[in-house]
Amino acid sequence: MVRETTLDDLTADDVARVHERLLAPTFRADELLSPDELVAGWTGPDAGPSAVLLADDEPVAVMLGGWFAGGRVLLLEYLAVDAEARGLGLGARLLGDLLPRWAAAAPGGPGALVLAEVDDPRAWSADAAQGDPVARLRFYARYGARLLPFPYTQPALRPGADRVPGMLLLRLDRTPAGAATGADVAAFLAEHYAAAEGPDALADPAVARMVARARELDVDAGLWPVERWEQVPAD
Repeated sequence: MVRETTLDDLTADDVARVHERLLAPTFRADELLSPDELVAGWTGPDAGPSAVLLADDEPVAVMLGGWFAGGRVLLLEYLAVDAEARGLGLGARLLGDLLPRWAAAAPGGPGALVLAEVDDPRAWSADAAQGDPVARLRFYARYGARLLPFPYTQPALRPGADRVPGMLLLRLDRTPAGAATGADVAAFLAEHYAAAEGPDALADPAVARMVARARELDVDAGLWPVERWEQVPAD
């Protein structure tokens, strides 16, 4: 029997176990928050949305989200399934059932713009721990993901960490046309970088270029099928 809980309902030791068992094996060091940072971001009165699936009290899957742009944008920050539990539909349960419910209950109003950061297969090869970037894109495509047609670099998450280039942004929600705009994506990018690296990051030409591209984007008609990832222009 698999039961669902949240990071906010776990002890600090349990959160550390989620980090050790699910997140650390799945994400590169520069993409990974510490157990203490997970506690700070996903527990307490200002907790971000989270879901942990437990089997026999052991974490077997986790999904964490973060609100940006006044609650109009939801970033899927982490999605990980234990290697031994893959193929059991746990990722589908989180992405196909729970994530739309999070978006529908967005603090900025029902129908948040939902984004995900994923590896560009041209930059990252298949890896036993991180998985196959092409297979991951296909997985998201099954849930209606669409591709934002510009290259993406994830900000440095802490002092001493590096930015993570070679990424793509996907849109995962299916809100009605006109409910979100490129300005929402631009606001997300600016807030994401400022929160992670400080406001001076917005003066970086590379960051400014991403924000400008996002602002000009038609997020309804201007997105691409995921299968076109090879056609995303280089920065």
